[in-house]
Amino acid sequence: MHAEEQVRNRIRDVLADPGVNGLVAAYFDPDGPFAGTLFDLLGENPPRVLTLDDLLATTLLDISWQPFAVRALLAAGNQVTAALAAIPTDLDLWAAGPDVLQSATALHHWLDRLPGVGPVIASKLLARKRPRLVPIHDSVVFRVLAPPKNKFWMTLGAALTESTLRQQIEDLRPAGGDSVSLLRLLDVAIWMRHSRSRNARNARRALAVPEPDPLPRANL
Repeated sequence: MHAEEQVRNRIRDVLADPGVNGLVAAYFDPDGPFAGTLFDLLGENPPRVLTLDDLLATTLLDISWQPFAVRALLAAGNQVTAALAAIPTDLDLWAAGPDVLQSATALHHWLDRLPGVGPVIASKLLARKRPRLVPIHDSVVFRVLAPPKNKFWMTLGAALTESTLRQQIEDLRPAGGDSVSLLRLLDVAIWMRHSRSRNARNARRALAVPEPDPLPRANL
């Protein structure tokens, strides 16, 4: 079985869980303990400029910025702007060609190498700037989807070329969640079902959703 079909089947398993709709709705509850739509809508988010609001928004996803990284980002403002200019704002991951993915990957690698950043924080920042193109990939997502090493974007994009699967993800969209990309809906569904964070576990308990089976080690 090809890697994209394996990832597609793992997504289907998440979507088939009877508790996933309630968990996604809980995540986007404006009175709940989660980031919800704030990640997308907080402050200013100009498509070609990295702002302090972008850094603040990513902290809502349980990360923190080291002073070294903030200084480097502020000093490289023109470089980041040029890199963002090469990445379309209106293109979905499953429709992106190799040139677009290469441009996004190059910026991700540059961010990844900043002191105190790494691949997870880099993906969260890029998901804020290009939510339709760049998926968040943390240890929970990697453990659930188990994509081939260094081929997450390509494999997920190939998996999502199936329109029926995209519609099933779209069906998770809660009221008031119009600003949220399909990639973000999928990320939230996976994270709320499988995260071991206190808030995710409390949400599952409140909705009487059984705890998931232990996951294998992530291959970030």
